[in-house]
Amino acid sequence: MEESVAGGPPAGDLAGERREALLRGVGKAIGRLDRRIHAVRGDLAKMRAAQVRAEHAQFFVLAAARAPRGAKSLEAVDWSTGEPRTIGMTLDPAKGAQEQVAALFKQARRLKEGSRIAHARLAEAEAIRAKLAALSTALQNPDPILEAIEIEARAAAPRDFRLNPSSAADNVRRSRNQVARPAYRTFLGVSGRRILVGRGALHNDELTLHVARPRDLWLHAKNMAGAHVVVPLDKGASCPPDALIEAAHLAAHFSDARDERVVEVTYTPRRYIRKPRGSAPGAVVVDREKVLILRKQDDLLHRLLQAELLEP
Repeated sequence: MEESVAGGPPAGDLAGERREALLRGVGKAIGRLDRRIHAVRGDLAKMRAAQVRAEHAQFFVLAAARAPRGAKSLEAVDWSTGEPRTIGMTLDPAKGAQEQVAALFKQARRLKEGSRIAHARLAEAEAIRAKLAALSTALQNPDPILEAIEIEARAAAPRDFRLNPSSAADNVRRSRNQVARPAYRTFLGVSGRRILVGRGALHNDELTLHVARPRDLWLHAKNMAGAHVVVPLDKGASCPPDALIEAAHLAAHFSDARDERVVEVTYTPRRYIRKPRGSAPGAVVVDREKVLILRKQDDLLHRLLQAELLEP
């Protein structure tokens, strides 16, 4: 006879439901990544076309210097292929020709930097997709280790992988635990220090106002919607620089600034945080603000996300 839990479906059925939930979650994450990859490739194609036009600026420098005020176009000879080829450039007659050629040089520099960033985003998305595709294949094995696959999927694609919280398997697991989920997630820093991250607006209030102590360090992505982050500290202790950087990475990642490479992060002791009466969930006032300019390190963030302490 198959064993059942708390009067629910047989254990084998729960494992099957859990596998299906993971397959759906991984599949949807791959779909999101495919759309992102398609969009970035489209952006790169547009950038390449625009960059070709921008790089033609060098051929129009002399013609622009000779152009009369109010000129509507320029002509130049392109020798880049070794053969002369006449090319044209449409002008705005209300602006100077030299000014418009200079703008093309600026555009070329911006496009070069934008192309570098887009290629990095594309490589990252393709690498994450490959990891998720491997996990999807692993879920087809006869006896996959479901918990390990879920942890790997969350670590590989924290932005894109999510499970349906209303699945039967999750409901049974929650009823089996009979324990309310805490208002925060716990991550373990490289130094072994715990870092607490609020799960949402109401949970942010709970973490900041009822869990954090006045001496603990509080962080939040400046001027962005996002999680409250708390570093528990001993009485009289200050936060070590490495723990501050780790906590700032989590504050940036769990906010609307997660895709930014440079993020301003507010930090201050919890004692300087107050919540005005009638304010929205998660909204607080910082009385003594310090700001860290964080340049995100992908390797460090990846290690932190892998080091989440899961609920029992």
